[in-house]
Amino acid sequence: MKKTVFMSILCCTVCSVALPQYTLDSTRRMSPGVVRKSYSTTSPNRIHVMEISFSESTVQLQAVKSAGVINGPKQTVPQMYAAHDHFNRHDVTAGINADFFTSQGPQYNPRHMMIGDGEILWDTMLNRTVFAITENRTPFITKLNESYSVTAGGSSFTIRHINRARNANELVLYNRFKGSSTGTSSGGTELRIEPVDGVNAWKANASIQCKVLAKSTAGNLSFSPGQAVLSGVGAAKTFLDAINVNDVITLNLQVLTTPSGITNIKQLTGGWTRLVLDGANCVTASVADEGGPVPNDLAPRTAVGFNAAKNKVYFVVVDGRNPGVSVGMTLNQLANFMIYLGCYQALNLDGGGSSTMVGNGKLVNDPSDAGGAREVASALLAYLTSITLDDFENGVGHFNRPPTYSSTTVGVSTSSVVTNALTCHSGNYSLIVKLYDNPSSSANWKVRLLSGSGEPSNNRYFPGTGTFSFYMKTNTANTGAKVRIWLDDNDGTELSPQLDVINDGQWHKYVWSLSNYNGTSTDGGNGVINSSGARLDAIEFSQPNTSQTWFIFIDDIMVDPNGTAGTGTARMNVAAAEEEEAPVLQEPSPALMIYPNPGKGFFTLDLSNYTLTSCDIQVFNSLGKLVFSRKATQGGIQKLDLSHLKSGLYFVQVRSDTFNKTDKLIIE
Repeated sequence: MKKTVFMSILCCTVCSVALPQYTLDSTRRMSPGVVRKSYSTTSPNRIHVMEISFSESTVQLQAVKSAGVINGPKQTVPQMYAAHDHFNRHDVTAGINADFFTSQGPQYNPRHMMIGDGEILWDTMLNRTVFAITENRTPFITKLNESYSVTAGGSSFTIRHINRARNANELVLYNRFKGSSTGTSSGGTELRIEPVDGVNAWKANASIQCKVLAKSTAGNLSFSPGQAVLSGVGAAKTFLDAINVNDVITLNLQVLTTPSGITNIKQLTGGWTRLVLDGANCVTASVADEGGPVPNDLAPRTAVGFNAAKNKVYFVVVDGRNPGVSVGMTLNQLANFMIYLGCYQALNLDGGGSSTMVGNGKLVNDPSDAGGAREVASALLAYLTSITLDDFENGVGHFNRPPTYSSTTVGVSTSSVVTNALTCHSGNYSLIVKLYDNPSSSANWKVRLLSGSGEPSNNRYFPGTGTFSFYMKTNTANTGAKVRIWLDDNDGTELSPQLDVINDGQWHKYVWSLSNYNGTSTDGGNGVINSSGARLDAIEFSQPNTSQTWFIFIDDIMVDPNGTAGTGTARMNVAAAEEEEAPVLQEPSPALMIYPNPGKGFFTLDLSNYTLTSCDIQVFNSLGKLVFSRKATQGGIQKLDLSHLKSGLYFVQVRSDTFNKTDKLIIE
């Protein structure tokens, strides 16, 4: 929903800053845990935001290098996005360009330090500010204090660099981001090593015990992913010569000293300069600390930040260099906007023509380069660890049969159908199940919504561990309504425990444990899920017999192989902070009467069936943008003058503290 926020004075410990007016133009969920918001200012400026919430357990961040290797070619953010989007559009949801970069002929590398998936890609030995996130998804922004060494036989030697050229008397560590060999010449000594505790033991800001696998003086020693090579010449060679194959040595890869206790850094990217420190604009102080004048030019900008609770990360891109449309921001203006978003800490990333944002595989912003997205050296991505089985963006997915196609469905009319709907938990569409009463039947309703027409081979095979989940909302269920899933594994069909349906018209996540299914069996099943995998057979809905219609919305059916849901099943509310600010575009409610519809622009809204003392009447276009709003002090007959709007599809929403209904409206 469009909203305009006026903020006059922001008081902080550093200064008092007058903030401009920011207008929220649109809001759209991109995937579970990721919301895209678009803002504008009168400057003018267009600002693109990806709000990433860790309340969704499957959301992760990743720092990626162009082409996946140091000294590799540049790539655009869309190219890096595509390279890491393994399953479908919901695996990787959002991406922005990251660090500034350097060019040495055809070689392009980040200007500052970078860590990817727990391993150090690149070091600079510069005491600069970085953005990082730990394995448990705790973000932080701090200054580096790099210190690397290797200890063997009671002696230690300093590791000068990681994945850089080896110079006189230097010891250098090479890992998988260098490629498959060191690229060095003869004249030194090289040790191929791997962690004693396995490849997952590679961590930054930690000490790692490694076993020596091979020793060579020929140069260009090869190694496999999960392995690394210590390479030294001169004094470093002498140190390595004293180490033998099968020896156990210790690598000390210290990256920072504060915040204390962080030993599991998963992803890290550099930038320049810090924008927000403890909720206050700190640009001037940061530039003075890290060097250089404060840039006061208006330019495209990219930034990353997080809130005080550390459960939300914000990707931000400001378009620029487009007079009359978006002129860009200064660093101080960018810092103030990050504070407005709710950032407690924030860091500036590479801007100008590099500023790029991608969402669900599509370019979101308008890059200032004439050729579009610029090739850069690194990117930050937001992705889901889950496997999306159905997102309903292209129709009904695997649910291509009506509810009555199943022989076990009882109590509902043959006119019951499934189709996709404009309302959604993420993306643009969801699945709507419309269940109508069969007046000739007094049986309680039981509806088995078949996936893949009930044929297991038509459905995707997924791991039998972790969690199975989907988002669902309804406000037309009868008391006692239940939902469960049917899964096919190697020994038959397993019926999950039933969950109570929440009948409040809001999106809720329904989760079942696969690792501890505790279900019942049918067709030869044993009530548990075979760990090797399973397929979705059906989603089952049930409730006591009723003459009322039951509309059910379903979105984002997912499997998270690493998810947990306790020892049985769980149902989780969607966090309030994640709720869509765009309108809930539901199917029409028969009781909400608008006439004539279609009409020429003048409509009558009849609320006589409801007891309303006051309500908000709002009209949204098909993109979810607010185009009309007024407050009514009572219900009854309401006249709507929408003659100023263009012809097309709109949605009328009537809301109060206890009432919320939406209906379609067509202007001819």
